[in-house]
Amino acid sequence: MTNAAVVQISHLHFGPAKKPILDGINLELEAGHFLGIVGPNGAGKSTLLNILAGLTQPSSGHIDLFGQCLNRFNRHRLLKDIGFLHQLHDHQPRLPMYVRDVVAMGLADYAMPWKRADHREAIMQALALLDMQDLADADFRLLSGGQRQRARLARALVRQPRLLLLDEPSAALDSVRQEKLFQLLRKLCDETGMSVIMVEHDIAAISSHVDSVACLNRKIHHHAMKGEGIPEEIWSAMYGEHIHIMAHDAACIGCGPADQKPVQHHRSGHQHD
Repeated sequence: MTNAAVVQISHLHFGPAKKPILDGINLELEAGHFLGIVGPNGAGKSTLLNILAGLTQPSSGHIDLFGQCLNRFNRHRLLKDIGFLHQLHDHQPRLPMYVRDVVAMGLADYAMPWKRADHREAIMQALALLDMQDLADADFRLLSGGQRQRARLARALVRQPRLLLLDEPSAALDSVRQEKLFQLLRKLCDETGMSVIMVEHDIAAISSHVDSVACLNRKIHHHAMKGEGIPEEIWSAMYGEHIHIMAHDAACIGCGPADQKPVQHHRSGHQHD
């Protein structure tokens, strides 16, 4: 086992120089680390995940994946170890497709259908993680919104990635399914060494599961580890002055003031238009 970080981002920029979408991002992630990213709409959260997934080219900066500099020569090979769930878009699929075939789309060799039979066990295991194995032969078009999202999550997990990128994975899931998902991700990090970068809006929902929370709005304003608080000026810098603080009972990362232990006062920020 190498001690190299799973992800190392240095001085990453994206967008026009005068008004960048991402401005000087520096981030390092070790194996088994569960990172939550929070921030307002338009903060660059999805853009950052798209860059790491190889879908968007940064304007400048350096990215190491699994201890190797990401470049055009090794890009295809390195990205095979990444699972990606992009942000849910509300559209109705038109073509009939079995749920198991949707999950199979996450396989690195999906373009070689003659190999798909070799991966049936992996497909069923991924579906079982999301309690979807009984729907493997169902028509994806006929699923509920929450079931479709769980099938998409299974697609991101089927290749057993070393790094999992999730853009609002709890969208369309009820509170019980959300909690089960976060517990599953925590278990996978602890038991398999998989690293997770997850974009979510509600810090209170994820804070008891993640190892750290990064506050992103164009740049990373604060990166709070477990047991740390996030100063109120950070929330103001991300969301503006009109921010509502809500109290909670359970412990979390970053929900309390920086000079208090979050186990005593649990708070999360919510932006109001």
